[in-house]
Amino acid sequence: MKKQVVLLLILILTTKIYAQDIIIKDINMITMTTDSLISKQSLLIRDGKINKIGDYKNLPKNKETTIINGKGKYLMPGLVDMHVHLPEGNKIEKLLLSNIAAGVTQIRVMNSVEPQIQLRENLSKKIELISPKIHYSHLIKSNETFTQLQSDSLMEQLKTEKITFIKLLSLSNEQTFDNLTKSANKYHITIGGHYPAYQKDGKSVRLDIEKVIKSNYKSIEHLAGYISLQDDVRLDNAIQMTKAYDIYNCPTLDWDITSYNLQYPDEYKNRITYQFLPKKYAQEWDNEYSKDIQKAGGKEKVIAFRDKYMTTFNLKLKVLKKLYDNNCLLLLGSDPSNNLQAAGFNVYEEMVNWSKSGIDNYTILKSATVNPSKFFNESDKWGTIEIGKNAELIILQKNPLQNINNITSIETTILGQKLFQNKALINQL
Repeated sequence: MKKQVVLLLILILTTKIYAQDIIIKDINMITMTTDSLISKQSLLIRDGKINKIGDYKNLPKNKETTIINGKGKYLMPGLVDMHVHLPEGNKIEKLLLSNIAAGVTQIRVMNSVEPQIQLRENLSKKIELISPKIHYSHLIKSNETFTQLQSDSLMEQLKTEKITFIKLLSLSNEQTFDNLTKSANKYHITIGGHYPAYQKDGKSVRLDIEKVIKSNYKSIEHLAGYISLQDDVRLDNAIQMTKAYDIYNCPTLDWDITSYNLQYPDEYKNRITYQFLPKKYAQEWDNEYSKDIQKAGGKEKVIAFRDKYMTTFNLKLKVLKKLYDNNCLLLLGSDPSNNLQAAGFNVYEEMVNWSKSGIDNYTILKSATVNPSKFFNESDKWGTIEIGKNAELIILQKNPLQNINNITSIETTILGQKLFQNKALINQL
């Protein structure tokens, strides 16, 4: 009860629900329809949608209209984290609040502690909830086998439950993969996730990458499958097929960085999350990090393990760069599940990781806005700043097209008629 009261106070203090119009005046727009900046434009939000864009003096207004002065600032679509895990119930609301505080207006759930249908129902009852839009998924695990008939039945069930995405967590056998992908294509359900592999005689058996791509397996997480192709010719062929079949890749590089302590012993203190969030986070992380290092066997063992993994990590960077160079579809997912990571804000870390690997800022931003909207077949509703689209927007003090680190300068998040002051929300975390 106390927690609900606190959340309600946060809502009152940091947002205002406007029944009237909102105008953002004379702001620089990053529309994500082009990599060019559109200077000093004004935008009218009405009924939660972008109603008009143009000169401020030509936009309809009255004494009830809320005017936001955007002079010298930047406006772009809200961010999307395409790889999120949801914790147990008492921690979910904080995770959702943290995403809004970071300017993340939509998330794709790739796993959850609680059943997602029940979770969706529970969250829908919380009128005070501060939350991004949540794209729920159905998980497939290695203890499940599906005949063709059972696969069709599952798809019909998901249609009824209004679930449009299946996440393959693990696989029982190849025939189950064939049945699921055939049914998913038949019922227009999106399927993707971990690279398809199963256990046989105590060994992991990966499915042929050409088969996976041709099956319309929509998104591949962690660049798995590609990094096992040691032959450059075969890797290049797989990437060409990835482009031809419009397969998305969600690299989640920051998971590797934190899981394998690639920033140990001191570089982790330069992380955005470490420096950007309230000091209590850094203190907690330092304490937990020291314990983790000891559990792993001490400094020398951690460094040896880190150095050994760098071969795999560098191969992932090579694969990501090849996908980028061949104009393949990319999704930005932060997979914030480790120490030193923070929900929402870890999107910033992943953006910096991509930038360091040689990806341009527009492509990075596109992978967190436009591409997710296309993945969900909702590009007519959100992902760009255009008339008629949902007002899911962020206002920044600095231009992230110029420097991707400027993504940390988000000061306001707009969800329809709701305005959130990000600094105020951060202080409540």
